[in-house]
Amino acid sequence: MFLEQKVYISFLLQAFLSALVFACQPDEQCVRLDTCNPLMKFLRPWGMTTAERAIFHNRQCSRDNTRSVLLHQVWICCPQSGDVLPNNQICGQTPPAFHITAGEEAPLNGFPWMAMLLYANSFSSTQDTVPRCAGSLITNRYVLTAAHCVNINGLELRSVRLGEHDTSSNPDCITLISGTKICAPPHLEINVELAIKHEHYVAIEGKHYNDIALLRLQFPVRYTSQILPICIFPSDNLSNPSFDNYNLQIAGWGSSQMQSSSNVLLYANIQGRNPDECSRSYSFLGINKETQVCAGGQNRKDTCKGDSGSPLMATMGWGVDEFVYLAGITSYGFNQCGDWPAAYTKTSSYINWIQWGMSRYEHN
Repeated sequence: MFLEQKVYISFLLQAFLSALVFACQPDEQCVRLDTCNPLMKFLRPWGMTTAERAIFHNRQCSRDNTRSVLLHQVWICCPQSGDVLPNNQICGQTPPAFHITAGEEAPLNGFPWMAMLLYANSFSSTQDTVPRCAGSLITNRYVLTAAHCVNINGLELRSVRLGEHDTSSNPDCITLISGTKICAPPHLEINVELAIKHEHYVAIEGKHYNDIALLRLQFPVRYTSQILPICIFPSDNLSNPSFDNYNLQIAGWGSSQMQSSSNVLLYANIQGRNPDECSRSYSFLGINKETQVCAGGQNRKDTCKGDSGSPLMATMGWGVDEFVYLAGITSYGFNQCGDWPAAYTKTSSYINWIQWGMSRYEHN
């Protein structure tokens, strides 16, 4: 290693040793830095981005001054592998004061797994990006979205924004009735390292089947009260896998290939529909009840409030054991918003594919 490289690495490590010691989060382990593979790959002699340097902030959990090698003195909160789905003590947790009430604007960081997908114009030399789809954070390294969001004509998927609420401000703030102003931390924007689209995805006359994709983030995110994963698990764990007559929520900035977006995150309460009744009454939707959920259309509410790829959410459990489950992924509907139900990719039907996709690339 060249002298200047050694000096740079030494400088970084000295910064660790001069930092405070922090407790690790439930999904982390306190280990020696050189044994933490998920983070060591980002510790480079030069060229670390601001986002990559931020990975190491507030992660030192211990130090061992008896070691002569500087790299062995630093102990760090090491994240679990990106292909590990978190349990419901970590995933699907909403802020303590969060309650869905009547209205359209979502509470500040009320859906901490929401991911905004950002695209660059393929024919432009600028680095400006625009939102066109959404997704859901499911682990510290992966966002789940719709396959049709991976390739949009004239646009290149670049990055994912987490912890976002109002795109016109950063940080996002609210003012309470008392006049007190509360602000969330700035949002986090991470490049997409890899998009993994379902190999059997197909679009037929505006309908999408196997409409699911994984986005591997450039580096693992650290969970905060503003950035948390949503829960997913197999259908065997569900008493009502079709979510027939189940109270559900959708959320998004209202952006898709067909409509303009809102600055603030919107949400709506909708109900799941009986898949057989949906197939009979709305045959034009082409619902496959094994792999799709039919929901919405009651009281003129459907995915007009959501984005392509955004989550269809079901609240499960009770009291302290309550959590939010990813029931589906917004796939397609019809242009006449509110009058008809929409089709969502049924997450539980793809749990094996999700785990396969994450493990395949996580350990390469």
